[in-house]
Formats: sequence, structure tokens, C-alpha cells
Amino acid sequence: MRIALSTIGSRGDVQPFVLLGSALRARGHDVWLATTPEFENLVQGAGLEFRQLGSFGAGYVEEIMSHPRVQEALRRGPSMYRMAMAAPRPSAAEQLAFTEAMVASAEGADLIINSNLTRIGALAQPGVPWCSVSAWPVTETAAWPALGAPEWPLGGAYNRFTHRAMGTLEWLVYRAGVNQARRASGLPRAGFRSPFRDDGRTRPILYQFSPQIFAPPRDWPEQCHVTGYWSDNTRWEQSAELTEFVEHGAPPLVTTFGSSWLPCGTDLLRATLDAVRATGHRMVIIGGPAADIPDDLDVFRSETADFTWLLPRAAAVLHHAGQGTTAAVVSAGVPQVVVPCYADQPLWARRMHTLGVAPAPVPYAGLTGEKLAAAVRIATTDPEIAARAMKLADAVRGDPGVEAAADVVEAYADSVSR
Repeated sequence: MRIALSTIGSRGDVQPFVLLGSALRARGHDVWLATTPEFENLVQGAGLEFRQLGSFGAGYVEEIMSHPRVQEALRRGPSMYRMAMAAPRPSAAEQLAFTEAMVASAEGADLIINSNLTRIGALAQPGVPWCSVSAWPVTETAAWPALGAPEWPLGGAYNRFTHRAMGTLEWLVYRAGVNQARRASGLPRAGFRSPFRDDGRTRPILYQFSPQIFAPPRDWPEQCHVTGYWSDNTRWEQSAELTEFVEHGAPPLVTTFGSSWLPCGTDLLRATLDAVRATGHRMVIIGGPAADIPDDLDVFRSETADFTWLLPRAAAVLHHAGQGTTAAVVSAGVPQVVVPCYADQPLWARRMHTLGVAPAPVPYAGLTGEKLAAAVRIATTDPEIAARAMKLADAVRGDPGVEAAADVVEAYADSVSR
């Protein structure tokens, strides 16, 4: 079977698709991954064919996230809708070109697997079955409101309404561009009902998080698959200096803010250094903006690290609650301090606190070194947080993960072929 995978975003968005593609390739399928050019080496290094999403060039995410209006919006709060309104908008021609690039990247595929941000391309691909991957819950339910909606205690009817409303707004954003591409393919126009409402019903949706973190609610349809985190525990090279720093001293704090470094880095780094000074901990900082570290702080900086080795050796991990980073920290079994900045990060930050593996989140909006230091003290001194973190890690490691996702893909392909 020829399988086209398509995704955009940061490394945390692309890496899971690489793992899924590798699992499917190991089962004998012909697999390629279409994404932005900065991930070409990552894709090809896994033995997968790389296809670029047309002229959708490197640096798109950086351009959006470094925009002053976006950065100011994030300082006011984590609302992804406020952030979207602040971001530069592509023209109608650019939107059409991107949709057409997604269509072209799947040429020759028997099955297409999309992310939330690339599934619009499948709507202009006549006759090819497709399914989606999501890093956060998007299926309608009475159990909780839609991501980004007010969390008012108004019951199941309200929660369902928020999912319908958010889904309708999302579809209205994409509909015009999708219909332009559909006309070019000789397809009829799509109506006002969002086709994404069928995800999990007529076709699978693969949720790449653990049911230990978010158990599927009873009212989700059977084609919603919460597989467990997608991880292969690949070891990464890291400097001998980093290894020596960690091994010769008390367990350090580890700070890794991933994709949030770009829009929020200066403020995050300042608060982090203030918290180190206030608490007296050693610290490893992964990534972040260029800045001099004061000589009185015991801090080691590195652009990369082997998280499989490093995170279990941390006194606590300070992170942004990106889904991929959260998966790595949960699997490491150590206390967490979470600073959510935007998008789905507040969702995962709240879950970490609810599960008892982190103190209350310290939101980026209003962040100070004093607030961060207070959370660090709780995370590193409460033995129950450490015990719960280890117990949760043991449970998560038992999830089938990416192999379960590959099983679903093969079963779906078999069903549509019949």
C-alpha cells in the first residue's frame, strides 16, 4: 500500500509522523511524508521519502511566532483565537497554493494520513480514503468543552455546543480555499456542514496521547483511537560536557520550552534564571535565546540533549506543555513545573496538575521569577508529586503507542479496499 503522510509545524508536530511512517514502512508499505523543508533530513534519516509541500517554505512558523503582534497577544493570555487574529494572514492566492501543494504531495497514494492543519488537502483529493492524527482532543463530547472555549460549568449540552461552534468557525476559515481546490479537481463545492465532524465516525482519528492522561469519554464514536504516546526511545547524541555536568553534582532542574522559546523566549529565560537564583538549584537549559548566563549561577546550556537519558536524572523539568515535550517528561517519571504559553498547552498543563505530577501551572501571561520559584520549591520538595510521577510513567510505558496506530491504519485500509 502507498501511504502519504502530511503535517506542518514544529518538530513536535513532525516527529510523531516520522515514527508512524517508520512503523508502517517496517510493515512493508511504501510511505512518504510531506512537510516543510527544514525537516527533510529528519524524514530521510528515518528511511522515508520526503516530499516538500510545494512552495510552502522554511521559516513559516518562525515568521508567525516571532511577529510582534503575536508576541504581545501571548503576553495577554494563551487564547489561540487572539493569537490567530494577531498573526499575519496569508492571501487567498497563498491559501490556494498551499491547498494545491497538499493535493500534489499525495499524488499516487492509496491512503492519506493528515494532521489537524493539513487535512484540508484531502478534501480536494477525489477518491482517496484518508484519516487524521490529532495531538489533542477535538471530537465532540459532553464530557468537556472544546479547546479554547470558556470552561463554564454548564453541563453536557453546553460542552457539545462549544464543539459544534468551534468546528463551524474552523470550517468557515478553510471552506473557500478548499472549494477553489475542489473546483480545480472537478469536484462539487463543499457545503457549510464541516466535513471534519465525520472524523472518528466514518473514518479513524488517531490520538497520539496516552489514555492514562486523557481517557476517551463514553460518548466518543468507536473510530476515535487513543493509542498512547508515540515514542521509540531513540537515543540522541549529546556533548560529553553536558553528561559530565549532570553526573557531577546534585540532580539539576532541566528547562526545555521547545516551540515556546521563539515567541516567548526572552521572558521565559529571564524568569528561569531568576528562579534558579532564588532556589539555589543547578540547571540545564535546552535551547532558548542567546544570552549571557550570570557567573554566580550553576547553569549549563545546550541546544540539544538526549531526553531519554537526561530527563529521568532531573530534580524537576520546567516546560511549556507542548504535547511532545509533555509525553517525554511524563515518560521520564519526574516532577514537573509547567508554563503554558498558547494553543493546547494550557490543556496539558492542567492535566499534569490534576494528575498530581506538577504544582498548579504558572501561565506565561503574568510570569515572574518569583512565581516560577514558588512552583519549583513545591515540585522538588513534595514527595507525593515524585511518587505520582513515577507511578504515571510506569502506566504510560505500558501503552501500545505507535504500533496501535499502525494497526488502525492497516485495518481501515483493508476495510475501504473491500
